[in-house]
Amino acid sequence: MKPYLTLKEKGAVLMIKKFCLLLLLFSTILVSCSNQKEEISEHQTPSGPSIALKIAVLGTNQMPSIDNVNYVNINLQDLAEDENQHFDGLIISKEYLEEVAKKEYKDFLKNIKYPVFFLGTENILASVFHEENLTLEHINLDGRGPYASGFVSTEDGGYYDHSLYLPNNPTHDDKNINMIVRICNIIQQHKEGINK
Repeated sequence: MKPYLTLKEKGAVLMIKKFCLLLLLFSTILVSCSNQKEEISEHQTPSGPSIALKIAVLGTNQMPSIDNVNYVNINLQDLAEDENQHFDGLIISKEYLEEVAKKEYKDFLKNIKYPVFFLGTENILASVFHEENLTLEHINLDGRGPYASGFVSTEDGGYYDHSLYLPNNPTHDDKNINMIVRICNIIQQHKEGINK
């Protein structure tokens, strides 16, 4: 038995590795594409949550005031280090996407038991934030992805993904209050046990 691989054998091993990575990428995209898409009415603000929600916010954007919603601005490092904090959901704005995609935060996010939503995700999938082998460089949807996406871990170790698209010709309200109300309604459903 020879202790080394020939060039031809090395090429075959490399080809198999590339094929496996490509297969993983396509299966992740396929699973992400089979997630829940929320139907939207053109330019209408949905009714907000009917129960009190405490939502952590990572970002500099001012969140719109919504009845029954208490926003808590947080620092990602503090959130990851303090396990005693309890929130009903987490909203992460676009300027923090690269930071939360790092391995140390990916490990934290994939174990959170409440819904996590990301704003400004037209070019990426939420699975980038919980799948070990995916990075922001692996996926580029050329602006065709959802405006907001999120996930929540399930009891069986999987993830339930959400994709929130904008209506045609979106208004400022569609991208702000309407989107946040839709996210809050999903968080309420999770808190009530509807989508667990």
